[in-house]
Amino acid sequence: MAEQAPSAAGAPTRPATRPSLPTLETFSAFKSRPFTYLWINTMSFALVQATQRFAFVWLVIEAVDVGGLGRGPAWSGAVFFALGIPVMFVTIPAGVLADRINRRSLILGSQLVAVGVTVAAGVIIVAGEMTTTIALVLAVGVGATIAVGLPVRNAIVPTVVDRQTLLKAIVMMSMAMNISQIVGPALGGIAIEVWGIGGAFIAQGVVLLVGTLALVPLRVPDARSAGQQREPMQDLLEGIRFVWGHRGIRSLILLLAVTGIFMMGPFGTLMPQIAKEELGRSAFEAGLLFAFMGAGMTISSLGIASVPDLKNKGGWFIASLMTAGFVLPALGFSPWYALTAVVIFLGGMGGGVFMNLNQTLVQANSPHEMMGRVVGIHTLAFQGIGPMGGILAGFMAHLLGAPMWMGISGGILLALTTTAFLTQPALRKME
Repeated sequence: MAEQAPSAAGAPTRPATRPSLPTLETFSAFKSRPFTYLWINTMSFALVQATQRFAFVWLVIEAVDVGGLGRGPAWSGAVFFALGIPVMFVTIPAGVLADRINRRSLILGSQLVAVGVTVAAGVIIVAGEMTTTIALVLAVGVGATIAVGLPVRNAIVPTVVDRQTLLKAIVMMSMAMNISQIVGPALGGIAIEVWGIGGAFIAQGVVLLVGTLALVPLRVPDARSAGQQREPMQDLLEGIRFVWGHRGIRSLILLLAVTGIFMMGPFGTLMPQIAKEELGRSAFEAGLLFAFMGAGMTISSLGIASVPDLKNKGGWFIASLMTAGFVLPALGFSPWYALTAVVIFLGGMGGGVFMNLNQTLVQANSPHEMMGRVVGIHTLAFQGIGPMGGILAGFMAHLLGAPMWMGISGGILLALTTTAFLTQPALRKME
């Protein structure tokens, strides 16, 4: 499997690697109708996911008299932790199930639960009965549905497109996330301004329900093999042994865990607070910052999909991650909203390269029969460690201030990624 992904791009008739403008071939994954249905569902899922983290944090820090809970930065870290902690316990079992039962059924069930939890949150807020404890419980429920959906969706992709189209399909799935980063938080901010926080949650539930309809015509191959008789624990151990034995994937996943603590945690927890308290901005303006990040990710994602044959993917992956070491301090200490918007846009461009290449490297180097388990472990490293970073960021922001911890996190991330670039040739040479 390790050689399959680059084989098409590396055909002898290809010209030398060089960037090109997007063409219809960039979007060729949409020739597959099942992939199109999956993408529509992923788009709705990503749109709501992009708004929910923002909305939950805003709910906690907003004043009581306008529907919020009036809590400080430590509590914003707690709700970020609650949203992400299910990934640590649910993602790997979901990955094991994704290699054993019908993956469409897993997504359908998790998304229907997400609709119910999200609408319930809105109703409770509108009724004036929301408390910090209830908010944390609902955040855990939302996080559990996300933890199931992420690895299962990614495991489906190689089953609905051919090998030659896999890299473009991965980019298109990332594009759904990127577009959602542009539209989601901004629309979430508008919804909070117009309907209040409760109305924003109800709107999220409606979007999720619409996306669920795209799963009705979706048909994917059953993941079970005819002779499969092993226990789930045996399947899990097989996946862990594969990941640990593959030097490149092992290095990639360990580095992703570091990223969750020192990039995803501080950014997701502290950016709404910095926008509100340091820059004095409203919910809409704070959400717009995340839209700038999504715009940057969209541009770089299209660029990646339009490169005929990108070489040294592992090296580009680490280099793009290193840029976060400069972006985080700049965001923390920026005194102007316009400068923050520019920096977050540039950071999004680096993030687009990072996100697309990390998923490509994992799927191109993993056997199809254990894709769910590998993607589950990968998701645990990237998303599951983030809550720890959120708790740490909230605590350190309380002690040192949000800007200072953003700066420190950037310095630590830069040091660790530079070390990985210099000392991990297996990761650097992955294709």
